[in-house]
Amino acid sequence: MLRVFHAVDDESTLQVCPTSQLTRCREEPGWVWVDAGSATEEELTMLFEEFGFDQLAWEDVLEPSHFPKVDDYGEYLFVILHGATAADQRLATGELDAFLGRDYLVTIHGEQALSIDFAIEQASRVPALASGGADSLLARISEWQSRRYLPIIDELDDRIESLEAESMEGLPSVIGDVQALRRDVAVLRRVIGPQREVLMTLSGDYSPLLDTPARQRFNSVYDHHYRMVESLDASRNMLAAVLDTYRSTVAERMNEVMKVLTVYAAILLPLSLMAGIYGMNFEEIPELGFRWGYFILLGVMASIAVGQWIYFSRRGFIGGPSLRRLPSLVGRGLTSVALLPVRTVGSLIDVVVGTEDKPTDED
Repeated sequence: MLRVFHAVDDESTLQVCPTSQLTRCREEPGWVWVDAGSATEEELTMLFEEFGFDQLAWEDVLEPSHFPKVDDYGEYLFVILHGATAADQRLATGELDAFLGRDYLVTIHGEQALSIDFAIEQASRVPALASGGADSLLARISEWQSRRYLPIIDELDDRIESLEAESMEGLPSVIGDVQALRRDVAVLRRVIGPQREVLMTLSGDYSPLLDTPARQRFNSVYDHHYRMVESLDASRNMLAAVLDTYRSTVAERMNEVMKVLTVYAAILLPLSLMAGIYGMNFEEIPELGFRWGYFILLGVMASIAVGQWIYFSRRGFIGGPSLRRLPSLVGRGLTSVALLPVRTVGSLIDVVVGTEDKPTDED
């Protein structure tokens, strides 16, 4: 479906132009915006013939690209951007192809693009959002598109924080959640990284088709992408740390089980030895004739068992600290330093300065 809009000047909003009158709208003062959402091949062919786009760009439009890029064809720029979307209940990115000329902007996308719909709604009501020309509108679309990544990044940070606590508890669901988040981080990083380079190119003196306001807005969007890439890299490292913490917790739990079993085996070993000795089928065992020998043996065995249990407990073999009991302690390492009074820091500075200014014996 093709949607055509026309802006006369910076004081007017976008006006709907019939598709059949596209050529007439281009001849009038101002600039035009053609949005092709889920367009047919016939509609795309008409657009390419109307604007004279290159055959290489035609191939890029028909074959979706997994990476953003920008190509300079002299009279127009061909830009590929990606926005966040969902496919089959999983995070994905949707491609947005844009042709930017001096007095026109053509956007092509396969599915519904929320940033495009938002741009049409706002630029049709507020003249300031339609001002600046086609290059400024493309910059605004890229900005609105980048803002859709921010809630995803924030949700990713929150999910990692919750997974940190779950990993300390050793919940089995941690592995599946971590792997799902690592896939989502890889999807975002694979797109936002190259898109950052595209925005950096558009923010410089890449083409005379880009005016100063548009380049400044592209530079602002580049800053957002730069911070998002840094955040994704940090999230990837944090997910690896969460997985290591989970494995350590599971290994620590297994060590606790093995420790208890070892202690029980060590306690039962001398008892089994004593029971084996007095259970032998020999008639000439002196202690067998004692009247209270059975009860004495039971008392000795109980004393040995209790004594060994006390010994192992004091040595820390039983009842030691567990990682599952320590999640509330995580993050307190530098709390005391961060809460130091200002006067304490100032006193420390005075001491250092006084030491430097103190005259030496040679002076």
